Amino acid sequence: MLPESGIAWVPASSSTVVRLRAIAPPRSVVLPFADEIDLLHALTRGGVALTVVEAGGSTHELAVRTLRRVHEDFPQHPLIAWCDLNRMKSHQVLDVARSGAQDIVRRDLDELRHAFTRILASATQRAVSVQIAIELQDLVPRSLLPVLEYALERANQHLERNAVAAVFGVSRRTLHGRLIDNRLPPTREFLTWCRLMVASALLDQPGHTLDSVAGQLDYGDGGVLGNSLRRYTGAGINKLRDGGVLDATMAAFRATVESGANAEIEPEADSLPVPSSAN
Repeated sequence: MLPESGIAWVPASSSTVVRLRAIAPPRSVVLPFADEIDLLHALTRGGVALTVVEAGGSTHELAVRTLRRVHEDFPQHPLIAWCDLNRMKSHQVLDVARSGAQDIVRRDLDELRHAFTRILASATQRAVSVQIAIELQDLVPRSLLPVLEYALERANQHLERNAVAAVFGVSRRTLHGRLIDNRLPPTREFLTWCRLMVASALLDQPGHTLDSVAGQLDYGDGGVLGNSLRRYTGAGINKLRDGGVLDATMAAFRATVESGANAEIEPEADSLPVPSSAN
């Protein structure tokens, strides 16, 4: 489910705006902008949840410039390129791939509402993952930032410890040891914290509910997500919303790390451990 804030569209072609409005999720508002200057001003003021930029054709240079400017000035902002790949040259596709867009909508292929909504949700998730990783750079050592980024970007998946360790060419025990040595939670708990922080960032956005975020991140339902948040942060969703869900969840994560009370031996059971901050 997309927030009720606007979806920006650049450039403001009447025909393509009509196409976008036809497949945009319910309650979303398409906001056309002529160029990146007007868009950047709007992003500064707020109210734009996601930006779609049409690449290729006569406006390709404008599109690539817009993608790059938005990515540089607002790296946490969800950014999507809309492309007619059949009419684009290989160097134009490469321009888009290097521009900073989180995803690409393929014209005439991804223009079904469910496919488009999935792409928007994925781009939003990637954008908030970047935001969280930046916020935690002072807490997570450089050597473990790739693990953090990997877990955040795949918060909609049930990551398995052995598989995550294998991605980085180490054993599960080695990954566990590196996390503990740096006062971070053991692997399973660390992965759960990453999922919860992404969920919290999404919950902070207008229009998102426990059920909608649970569906996007593959929790059983909103109740399961709410219980997990309470278990790890020590607070219910209403209290978390009072001061910002992400801020509260990150504060609880920091408290867990700074307490130095992480487990010496990672549990083998499938049930999730309860972090010390929730006791």
